[in-house]
Formats: sequence, structure tokens, C-alpha cells
Amino acid sequence: MVSRNHFLDPELVSKRVKATDSLLNDTHNPIRHLERGKIHLALGFPDLAATDAYRALTLFDSVLDSESEFPARKRIVPDALWNCAVYVDEQSEPNSDASANDSDVSIGSDEDEASESDSEFEDVTLSDYHEHIGNVYTLLVASLAQCGCMRDAYDFCIQGLKLEYGAEGNLAQPFLEKSIKEIQDAYVNQRRLRAGPDVRDGDIQFDPAGLQVQGHARRVVYPWNAHEPDRNSPEIVRFLNERLQNIAPKCEVRTVNLPALHGLEADAENDSNPENREEVSVQLGLFAKEDIIPGETILHESSMLTATNRLHDDLCDACNSPLPELGSAEPSVACDNCDDTVFCSERCYKLACETYHGAICGEEGLASIGKDIQNPKDKADYLYLLLVARAFAMAETQKVHPLDLPEVKYIWGDFHRIEDDPCDAWAGRLPPPSATLPFSFQLNILQPMRILEEMGLDPFDSLRTYDTWVVNTLYAKFRGTASGRLSTWDGGPEVCAVHPLWCLANHSCDPNVRWEWGGEITFVARNETERVQWGSSEESERRKNDRGGFAIKKDEEILNHYCDLALVVKERREWAMGALGGPCQCSRCVWEESQS
Repeated sequence: MVSRNHFLDPELVSKRVKATDSLLNDTHNPIRHLERGKIHLALGFPDLAATDAYRALTLFDSVLDSESEFPARKRIVPDALWNCAVYVDEQSEPNSDASANDSDVSIGSDEDEASESDSEFEDVTLSDYHEHIGNVYTLLVASLAQCGCMRDAYDFCIQGLKLEYGAEGNLAQPFLEKSIKEIQDAYVNQRRLRAGPDVRDGDIQFDPAGLQVQGHARRVVYPWNAHEPDRNSPEIVRFLNERLQNIAPKCEVRTVNLPALHGLEADAENDSNPENREEVSVQLGLFAKEDIIPGETILHESSMLTATNRLHDDLCDACNSPLPELGSAEPSVACDNCDDTVFCSERCYKLACETYHGAICGEEGLASIGKDIQNPKDKADYLYLLLVARAFAMAETQKVHPLDLPEVKYIWGDFHRIEDDPCDAWAGRLPPPSATLPFSFQLNILQPMRILEEMGLDPFDSLRTYDTWVVNTLYAKFRGTASGRLSTWDGGPEVCAVHPLWCLANHSCDPNVRWEWGGEITFVARNETERVQWGSSEESERRKNDRGGFAIKKDEEILNHYCDLALVVKERREWAMGALGGPCQCSRCVWEESQS
């Protein structure tokens, strides 16, 4: 794996490593979270800084609330002595795999941990609270504002100004007051620009409810992410083809040069930089190993990485296919330990228990998270959250890191290259080009912590496996690869899933397959009447003749579609922008653009 650290400030990278090590050994110490958050902000990751700051705030709040579920405490033993003790402990267990997978590290038995909590830690004091709480609010507000999460930044400004700071926090109050004014002024100025030149001063009033909730985070492979494979290596391609044999025996995975789409947003409108269109991105694709006839089903793939936003519905909890009718020869199976968790078959139930349900069986608090969302704009975002929750359950059940799940590891997240977008690029007021991943306080910080709590996990102790950079990486992968199904009631998305081999097929607005999704997803080769008609009649006839009666010829790429094919080129590109990372450059789009 290629190291990405040489594109960053080496001193800051070193500081982050040390801060993370200290934090993982002292997870309920809010000062540790605050220290790492400052480093994340300096590295150009305000999304991660905001999460560290919020965790610090949650722990500091427990100082004022003796009934808090997660009391703040700090390790008494210095880091150097603790690290030495860990090293000695690991050396005394030669068969331990702790060093092989840092998500599985455990030290001592439950009794050891209990005695350790008494002897190695002390409570965070009210004096600690007063010394640091101002810095916590400053970091939280600054980070959320940089991400573009203005409503939450404003809310925390108001919350922070209600506190009485001691002498140590006297700089926080003027910063929060200044931030409130900047947020208010920016809101009014934006509304004035939208209203046009006739609007008068004073006509536009500030409304906190109108502030932007969703911002953006960098869509990159984090420099410390050691789980991302070299997808284009011969070993990975060979491995994927082995998995493909039973799912799509007439297809194989190959590397393919695709147009580089990042940075083309402006060019798609004015064609001001044609050189960008000639750049390529080496990706994976599916290709036919032999001629394929029209109507032939060439791929069958099932997945347990699914989600639905419908509460108490008649869908299988595992595969999201409809439950069988009452009296069916193969009846549905209900989990005895859950109130309303039903599977379409005994096979699905057993597979669910092996892959994800074991970690969440009986945890009824999870049932309502992300379900029955009323705002149509939020439905798709909450489906992605539910995919993250399912990935957590799969990782916990299978005892692997979520980024090492087979359903996750080999899919691409439309990542920008750090070398093209250095991590200190956010030093200015505008976000860097890589800030394309939707990010919000609710979906990236608060709800993932709630999911971990409802799973019976401590969201602070589980940072080694479920830190926010892991959540963001999951979101990046799911947003570009998940398939969805629309509701027949309101037309909004209601079910989605990740099929890791299905999603290897690249996009085209002139696809040669259609996909269908029930309990499994399939590719069916399109016949001539299903093919998109575009270009001149002579060109259409030539393409038809080239196919020679086949739907897909040997060595031809399997092409899927991520948008409504009936839309015009501008609308198609807007629809698929999130999945593709830029405006589509398929042959049809390029031709239609040239005609307009």
C-alpha cells in the first residue's frame, strides 16, 4: 500500500499518531479528545475535529451530571509507563493477535479492568471543566462552520454563550459572539443576493431555521487508513474474479481507463479546460468473457448489507425481499429475542445470525433509528446511515474491522487524491476541491454514536474500530455504489443495498444491461428495443450492426446506469454527479452536449 503521509506536514502527522495513541489508552478523558481535535483541524480535517470536540463536550458535561452514563475520567499513569506496560503484556502472550488487528486489542480480564479503573484513573474535576470548556466550544463551532454545518455551529454558539467561563475561558466568549455575527451576516447576505437588487436593507430577517444543516467533508483515503487495498493490483483482480465465478460466470473483472471526472464541474458548462477531459482514472470494470444474447441474466448477487427506512413493514430484515404469504410452503421466521424482526426464510435467518444479527439481537432501541423519515430530502441520507449501522453490526458479529468486510473493502469511494489536494488546503475560507462528501452533525457525529450506544457499545471505548474517519469512509463508499428501490407510495427511496460485485460495472447513459432487485440483484442483457436511441439514425444502425444480434459481445464492457435514462444530458449529469464524482463523459452525454 502506498503511503500518503508524505503529502502532509510530517510534524502534524506525528502529533496525530501520538495523540491517537494517548486517546485510545485514555478514552474517557475529554482533554485527550480536545487535543486530537486541534490537530485534526490543523491537518485540514474539520469534520474529524468537530467530532473530537463534541466527544470532549459530552464527557465534560458529565462532570456536571453525576448520573451520566459515560463519566469523564483521566488516566493517572503517564503515557510512557502505560505504553511500556502494554508492551510487556503483549510480549508475555506470544499467541496473541492483538498487534495484528488493532480493533481487537484487549488487555487483561474483566476483573483486571475493574481494578484498573479504580487504581489507574481519577475523575475529571470541575477545575478541569472550567479550564477547557471554552476551548471545546471554540473548536466545535469553528470546525462545524468550516464544514458548512451552519445551523449546528450557531446552536452551539448560543449554548456556549450561556455558560459562565472562568479566567481560563475568557477568550471563548468573544469568539462565539463574533461567530454568531458572522453566521447571521452571511445568512442575510445570501438571502439578499437571491432576492435580487430591489430588496431593501432590513427587509431580510435572520432566521436560524433557515441556516444550512448539511455541509461537506473531504472525500479522501485518510492517510492513516491502512485498510484500503490497491484495487488495481493483479492479486486483487484475481481475488475478485474468483468471487465472481459463481455470481457471474460469463463476466470477469479487468482494469479500465475511465475519464477523470473530478474538477470537471465547471468544464461541463463552458468547456474551458479540455485538457482535464483527456485525463484518465484507472478503475475496475466488468467485461464479457463470451458473447451474451439479449434477455440473458448474467449476474445473480445477494447481500446482507441492506437497509430500509420503513418501520414495521413486511420485508425480510436480512435481504429486504417481501415476506412470504401466510400459509406459504416456506414460511417466514421470527426472531424469538426481538419484538418485530422477521426473516423471509430459515436460510436468511441463519445467514443473518452469522453475518450481522448476532450483535444486535434483542437491542430494540435500534429499531426506530432512521425510520419513517418525513422529509423527502432526508430519506436517502438516512438510508445511508442505516447502511452504516448494518456495517457496524456485521463488523461486531464477525469480529472484523468494518472497512475489512468483504462487502466493503473492495468497493471504490470516489476518493480524491491527497497529493492533488493537500490537507492544509482548508486554510482559506473556501473548502478544498475534495470536500464533496455530504457531512452533517446528525448523520456523521450524533447518530453513529447513538447507534453504538444502542448496540450496547461504549462510543468512546470503541474508537479504535468505529472512529469518525471510518464512518466517513463507509459513507463515501456507500454513496457511490448502493442501489436503491423507490416507494410505490410516495416515490421516495425506501430500500437500499450494497452488492460489491454488481457495483463493479461502470456507468453509461447507454447501458447494455438492466438491473432488477428482489431478494437478490441481477443483470439482464438488454435487447434492441430496450437500448437507448441516440445519435443519428446512421450511427444507431451502425451500433446495432456491430452487435451482430448479440446484446454484448465478447470482451465488451458491461455497462450499468445510475440515473434516469429518459432525462436530458444536463439533468442526467446532475442526477449522477454524486455517484460519479463529476459530470458523466459517456459517449451519449458527450454527443448530446455537442448538439446543444
